[in-house]
Amino acid sequence: MASSIYYLCDSLMANIHVLHPHQRTMLQAREAVQVFSTKLEAKLGVTSVWNDDVLILERQGVKGTMALTEGVVEVKLTLGLMLTPMKGQIEAEVNKQLTRCLG
Repeated sequence: MASSIYYLCDSLMANIHVLHPHQRTMLQAREAVQVFSTKLEAKLGVTSVWNDDVLILERQGVKGTMALTEGVVEVKLTLGLMLTPMKGQIEAEVNKQLTRCLG
């Protein structure tokens, strides 16, 4: 029963997966992603911490990562029930900000 409830709640959450190519060095990409992260914290209260080349993001209703590799930033977010209806807007804003920060 408990696993059924977990599955139901998990299936109601929205996932966002964005691959954003870039032409920067790893250091430049990390600096750009850090600027993006600082804005997320200031505007939305998203906390972040680096684990190697992965930035772990969290706030109430959102968990995710921004992983840096040569030429690509991969963003994975899981939205809670309250933010699920805004999935399209959030994904569009992530793409917009990545383009702004990384080109």
